[in-house]
Amino acid sequence: MGFSIDVYDRQYLEGMTTLYNAETDFEPHIAPLTPDRFVELVEKKSYFDPAGLFVAVESGQIVGWIHACVAAGSEGHHDPENKVPRIRMLIYPRNLLKVGGALVAEATKWLKGSGQNIFLAMHAQVGYPFYRGLWLGGEPMCPAALPHVHIAFEIGGYKTTQESIFMAIEMDRPPKETRADVTLEFVESEANMAHDPMRESWIGFKPMRTQALMGDEGVGSIAWVILPHVADRLGAPCVNIWGMGVQEKHRRKGIATALVSRIMLRSYGLGARFASVGTQLWNAPAHATYAKLGFRPRQIVMGRSLDIEDQ
Repeated sequence: MGFSIDVYDRQYLEGMTTLYNAETDFEPHIAPLTPDRFVELVEKKSYFDPAGLFVAVESGQIVGWIHACVAAGSEGHHDPENKVPRIRMLIYPRNLLKVGGALVAEATKWLKGSGQNIFLAMHAQVGYPFYRGLWLGGEPMCPAALPHVHIAFEIGGYKTTQESIFMAIEMDRPPKETRADVTLEFVESEANMAHDPMRESWIGFKPMRTQALMGDEGVGSIAWVILPHVADRLGAPCVNIWGMGVQEKHRRKGIATALVSRIMLRSYGLGARFASVGTQLWNAPAHATYAKLGFRPRQIVMGRSLDIEDQ
């Protein structure tokens, strides 16, 4: 096999998205890409650097690509001045392991130019500057169903340091709203964007937050977003829950269940016919809450990291 690795250019975009779609068509919760969608949701972001996106080409055909970046965290609690080196995407056919290994090596070499020692690969630690809302809802991590991608990262020295479970449900009829053991009032608003990197990570989407109140006291909240692009594969939009919390002193009162069921019903009214969520693999209470409402495990997803001082 004789392939070359080039830096991203729009001339490759048609082949890149065709390969991406072919390699992810087994999972309807991964939205397909088009060249226009890639430009609008990925390339136009201020922290997109084409020098970190590498494309493997053989005989004029795209046989793999990898997207590395140095970007700030995309959650409200992250410091927008702290730029983190990471790999956000790796796509190649599972029978071309040499391509995957070469792409990881090239991206890692480029990330070393950041002057930092720890690199993340499809990891959730500092959020999702790219592919948020397109790839398994709010968990753009690498699913176990792509073992060849994990092998390429493993060969490159990236070790699994985070594991989550992606759960989903089809809402084929209006969900029933489940009430908490206490009287709640719900207040819905657009989610607050704490800084520009968080705002940019949500380009193309309208993230929302619903707060649960007991009297004047906020006792819990849930962050959610309608994902329209997965309708290309699912047949209808999906609501993704990308954050939830209940104050410790108010737990075990059914508040989390009430929040989730309310969002399911609310999003159904907005046209969603699927719901999804990603939670840490160890978070048994969260799994139980979602399972109670009909969510089922769909994918184990993993994030990896590399400490170059250990090599």
